[in-house]
Amino acid sequence: LDDWTVDWLANPHLTSDPWIHFLVKHDWSRTAAGPMQHWHPTLRQLYSTILTSEIPRVIYWGNDMCMFYNEAARFVVGEMHPEPLGNPLAKVWGAPMASHLDDMLVSGIKRGKPMHNKGTELILTRNGYPESCFFDFVFLPIPSPDGRFIGVLNDFIEITTAVLQADRQKVCKQLIEGVSGATDVRNVWDTLLRVLRHSRDVSYAIVYAHGSSTDPDSDTSTMQSQFSFGIDTHSRVIPSSINHLIQESVNTVRVLDQSTESLPPGLEINVPDKGIVHTSYVLPIDGLYDQRISAVVVIGSNPVRAVDAGSLQFFESLRDLLFKSIALLSLPAEQRRANELTTALSYQLAAATSKAEKSERNFTEMVQHAPIGMCMDRGDGYPVYVNDVYLDLMDTDRTSFFEAAREGFAWRSACFQSKADTIERSWWAAVNSGETASFEISVECDSRLRWFEIFVQQRYDDHGVLKFIFSWMTDISARKLVESVVEERLAEAIENRRASENFIDMISHEMRNPLSSILQLADSISLTLGLAATEISVGSSTTNGSVSTLTEDARHVLLDTAQTITLCARHQKNIIDEVLTFSKLDSKLIVLAPEATQPLRIISDVLRMNKPELAQADIEGSLDIESSFKNLGIDYVTLDPGRVSQVIINFMNNAIKFTRTSKVRKIKLSLAASRIRPTAESCNVTLIEPRGKPRSLSIASATTGVEVFLTFSVQDTGCGLTQAETQNLFQRFSQASPKTYKRYGGSGLGLFISRELVELLGGQVGVHSEAGKGSTFGFYIKATCVERPVDSPPKSPEIGSSLPVRKSSQTPAATPAEYSPISRTTTQDLHVLVVEDNVINQRVMSQQLKRLGCATVNTANHGLEALDFLSTTTFCNGDVPLSIILLDVEMPIMDGLTCARKIRELEKLREVTRHVPICGITANARTSQIDSCIEAGMDEVVTKPFRMPELVPRMLALVDKHNST
Repeated sequence: LDDWTVDWLANPHLTSDPWIHFLVKHDWSRTAAGPMQHWHPTLRQLYSTILTSEIPRVIYWGNDMCMFYNEAARFVVGEMHPEPLGNPLAKVWGAPMASHLDDMLVSGIKRGKPMHNKGTELILTRNGYPESCFFDFVFLPIPSPDGRFIGVLNDFIEITTAVLQADRQKVCKQLIEGVSGATDVRNVWDTLLRVLRHSRDVSYAIVYAHGSSTDPDSDTSTMQSQFSFGIDTHSRVIPSSINHLIQESVNTVRVLDQSTESLPPGLEINVPDKGIVHTSYVLPIDGLYDQRISAVVVIGSNPVRAVDAGSLQFFESLRDLLFKSIALLSLPAEQRRANELTTALSYQLAAATSKAEKSERNFTEMVQHAPIGMCMDRGDGYPVYVNDVYLDLMDTDRTSFFEAAREGFAWRSACFQSKADTIERSWWAAVNSGETASFEISVECDSRLRWFEIFVQQRYDDHGVLKFIFSWMTDISARKLVESVVEERLAEAIENRRASENFIDMISHEMRNPLSSILQLADSISLTLGLAATEISVGSSTTNGSVSTLTEDARHVLLDTAQTITLCARHQKNIIDEVLTFSKLDSKLIVLAPEATQPLRIISDVLRMNKPELAQADIEGSLDIESSFKNLGIDYVTLDPGRVSQVIINFMNNAIKFTRTSKVRKIKLSLAASRIRPTAESCNVTLIEPRGKPRSLSIASATTGVEVFLTFSVQDTGCGLTQAETQNLFQRFSQASPKTYKRYGGSGLGLFISRELVELLGGQVGVHSEAGKGSTFGFYIKATCVERPVDSPPKSPEIGSSLPVRKSSQTPAATPAEYSPISRTTTQDLHVLVVEDNVINQRVMSQQLKRLGCATVNTANHGLEALDFLSTTTFCNGDVPLSIILLDVEMPIMDGLTCARKIRELEKLREVTRHVPICGITANARTSQIDSCIEAGMDEVVTKPFRMPELVPRMLALVDKHNST
């Protein structure tokens, strides 16, 4: 933990807290404390400690008691903020307050204990209104390193809720004790007003009731004020607005508020030292046996008390206490009225019986004409009632239905006989489940198939015996038809998608095969010209007289032509890769494969990969590791290195393309990091909003650790883009402008794919560009810091479809130089068998391998010939030397997968004496297809097109690996 930086005042970039950023920007030089860099170390340490605390805390520093407070304690200074920051207490609150605090501190220091000040009331502005709050204060002296006093730490602990709760409990207790001995209602009202005078929630109270000479059954609008305190401006008769309000809700406390204009004018009074009453509570007190209101209590709230759940609950408790107290006093009168009610109820009972009979008739009629089939059976399954809709659905009449019921289930004759027993079992399973259940049946009505859904519900008697079975039937034939159509359409859509993927795979396969030969032929031309130039320069004779007779200019033209062919072939390969990746994204088949890796290595490898193209275009490439990455000490993180490399390579290819013709040709790759999600400002680009809610991906491994955000960017000095052109970026098949394709080419998919991949990785892409000045393309992703892997196997890099890949490898391409130093086997030691059905590819690969110095190169046209040749080699106690097999996948007679499986079976049978290194060659680049090659027994897989100078080092490493084992 001691590697972490937590001094946010010195490092504000490590936090997004606006309060800390405000303090850093505050002009401390104008305060008594002076500039922040001149502060005492202890002050700086303490202030950094309390800044993010949710507890209000204030530091009084030095003999002048200069104030330093956190955001939670802003209420202490109120509207004076930020003037008190760094200034003496006497300047803020005056000399008397400073002197009082000095006296308290001296008293506490003498006793050797912190000073406590409990239950202090403060009027604070909350939600735009003054509010009474209660706090406990704790004053802790701050010692210097030598133990002398240098300041005070003041903690504020709010106890408002506890104080109010205790006060309300006290009021309720006094009310209960006071009314327990009451002999009439007047005693209850006297006690209520007496205890409310001392309540912190109350400013005044009024009791509206009928006078002694008024009929108790009179309307509430005639109620008059009988008792009150704290107010003399109220209406003598209950206000009409209050009377209307209590008619809507008899037994609920209602709130009158000035903001809703529901508070009558006479109830808005000014309470000295507290303010104007804006809120009142109305407590209607109803009778014991009916809801006739006997009294209404109006209570004005304390102007500095908020209306909240606690206050409402308190007044609800008061209403309940008053209701119960008055009910006890009115019991004798209520008993007399009970006799009158009994007589009235007798008449009502007779009327209710007649009404029930009518309701039963209405219910029967409703069931009979309901739009769904309804049936009631006895517990044994015999029907006792069925409506007409049920009979219509079953295509039968009432007589036939009940005749069929005597022989079994009435619906057996309607359903298919082959399914009758199955449906009967479903029926009893639903009945015996004891719960509402449903099942579906199919019947033949009017010579056509119809589907019904049946819901079953049971009714039991008091002893748990099944009494009745209710069933409801609905026709779901239309729904079944829709479901069948949807299934057909879904199957058709899946088949179309499969056909589309097969078509893309076929096109990819057919294009990669010739591209591989084109790349290798171009390499062969370059190699031949290079060797000729070397021989001429040293004065030796060449075996190729036609090459040696070429002029220097002609050799340069041919060499430039070969390099152009290579670039064109690579460009074509990039388009194929983009289409394939786009197909995966469109089919939602992209799966992330996170692993522990080093971000620095990823971006370094990308720069190293592109060095040949940078050198050819005379572009200066550089790498900038920003301080934010270094300060966090990031080494290994969990992410998908292949997908991250793919995005950086896309940005890098664009940068090279657009910088190639500029006067100043520079490209800079940058890497930064942050604990919080980056913003557009921190990335120095305009971030593109995600296209939609991120999809949930299949994650290869779950990790725990500190989350970080890594930011990668590629900055170039190319032609740049206008603001209008940047709007078209990152869209499907879209480029900056029509001129972009004409001048630079491309498919318009690269940036779209990059955006999709970055969003799948939990990040965002962005761009900043100015026409004529260059562009910056960047993105950030979320990763998790992990420990350095212990004994992790060496990664098997992918040549972006040019180097071999293992089953789980998604690492970026690497140059041959990375592998050649570790190879113990040399090219002159290699004995290669090329298994390829395409004669052109076979000849080109053989020539390339021979030119690169392989000892022997043999060929086979299919897997069966390869097995025959293998039987003559040293792997089968033969005399023919063999080091490795380059095995094509798709061939006639016997394909590569079958051949690889057969070789591994021969190894298990000991007919092949040791492991045969097999490097698969395929034009199918989908992950599933590469996985199939690995599962068949191939050690590594190369996807076409590839360059032989990059493949040979991997062949050497593979031979070394298996020779060592």
